[in-house]
Amino acid sequence: MLWGDRMLKRLELDALRADLSAVDANLRDRTDDPIGVLQFEHRKRELEARIADLQREQAGENAGVAIFFGGRPVIGSRGILADFGTQAISNFQSLIATRFAELDGPLGRRGPVPQRGQTQLMITDVARGSVGFVLEEVRDDHQLLDTPLKEVVDEVCSFIRRIASPDEEAFQAVTEIVDDRLLGSLRAFFKLLDDSGATLRVVESDSEFSLGRENVERARRRTDSLRLSETEEIVRGTLYVLPDARKFEIHPVPVGEPIRGSISANTLRELVGDGHEVREGIVGVVQDLRVRIKEARVLDREPRKSFTLIGIGVA
Repeated sequence: MLWGDRMLKRLELDALRADLSAVDANLRDRTDDPIGVLQFEHRKRELEARIADLQREQAGENAGVAIFFGGRPVIGSRGILADFGTQAISNFQSLIATRFAELDGPLGRRGPVPQRGQTQLMITDVARGSVGFVLEEVRDDHQLLDTPLKEVVDEVCSFIRRIASPDEEAFQAVTEIVDDRLLGSLRAFFKLLDDSGATLRVVESDSEFSLGRENVERARRRTDSLRLSETEEIVRGTLYVLPDARKFEIHPVPVGEPIRGSISANTLRELVGDGHEVREGIVGVVQDLRVRIKEARVLDREPRKSFTLIGIGVA
């Protein structure tokens, strides 16, 4: 099995381990062939060394994901319908671009997605054995930490998995995060899979999951029925934050139940500036705070509210 230079580590590890297993089997069968044994032992050492190198390469990864398809659009391991394949990859790329852009604030329901050019993944390989594509962020500079785009790809893959999961709480957690623009992209993605009778397998560097037809149909029903509404309020109270977790808690004054939720990216920058510590005079101080309240409703269930801190010390 031959792979491109930028193949995902997980896929390369899987391929190397399969090769190593085949070499071990040949070694067991070649006990009466000294020359063959020497050749296979040399190959085994090469494979073990490469596997060890890949397992040590943990930090500084660029974004990368392999997407495999099955079902009606796929003919064995021969190929995939071109219309479906190109549209599926385009819809997945749209999910990445939308989520990346909305981290800086909510997007309008229409219009171009900001920073789209910074989120473009490249098709660097076609997966063998199954029909799929390897999409990767291609950068020449060495990263000591995972890139921002990798974090977004990981998050989008998590959204896809949890929306399709039988676990209702996993799905409800996603409804607290997504906005209307991202929900529209998720609807389009699952509609395409469902209408085409497709299945999906997603492989990242350190995780993978599969969606069968039941999962795809569940995700389609959920995204089609989910309705979101948002309002903003000024809350006067004492603010407490966990900046690393992007979480906040407000104790309203004079009285009221604590309000807990996430902190928008812009507000987090306002809180910590260029460093990692919260600026003085913010935490533990009674002040006016702007909070976005999102209500998510699925079918006839009780709506679920979530809160985002979007302004500090507002008038």
